[in-house]
Amino acid sequence: MNGSASTLQRVLTQPLRPLGVTVGVLLVVATLAAVAGTPWQTHASMTAAIVQMLAAVLMGVIGVGLAYISWAADA
Repeated sequence: MNGSASTLQRVLTQPLRPLGVTVGVLLVVATLAAVAGTPWQTHASMTAAIVQMLAAVLMGVIGVGLAYISWAADA
């Protein structure tokens, strides 16, 4: 019982932790959706597809970083 009480107390002291993890995971899912959309087949120029893929990878890195920082903030 003491373990769950300390977990609840930790969540209540840092109310933005679940939000940070959720947004980070959402960014990673959006990255996967951008890759699954195969922009190299739908854009007229390969330059536009490369820019979109670079932006998607950057978005994924930011999402993983945000989720990690939020999750490990007080661990």
